[in-house]
Amino acid sequence: MASGGHVDRIAGEFGVHFISFERRITGAHQSKARRTCQTLLKKNGEDHLRLVFGLINAGRNRGNWSARCFTAVSWLVLNRPDLVDRADFVSLFDRIDLDALQLSARKTDPKAPTKAMTVLLSYEMDRLVAGGALAA
Repeated sequence: MASGGHVDRIAGEFGVHFISFERRITGAHQSKARRTCQTLLKKNGEDHLRLVFGLINAGRNRGNWSARCFTAVSWLVLNRPDLVDRADFVSLFDRIDLDALQLSARKTDPKAPTKAMTVLLSYEMDRLVAGGALAA
């Protein structure tokens, strides 16, 4: 079973520290998603969780440490190996604005914004891949 200390060490590798869900986030590297990350660690292992952290920590998306982001990025990594295996995956992913996707997800399906974000993230990656294929 994944311990809280283990998930905290992995988060610490990316400069993230977890705070209580009752507190307000006051810094760019604070997250309330400890339980989500523990679940990802338990189900998918350390390498998977590190990849998810790394993707969220890249370039323009630093600071998107919500459970919704962790879940959507994890789903993409697990279910879209065709994308993850691309040499340009990280650079394509870095072009996505996770904040904007979260806002769109809340508007699209206020009752299930995490599922909506997961779908929107997959669609956005497909759009970027298609755009790259057209430019090549």
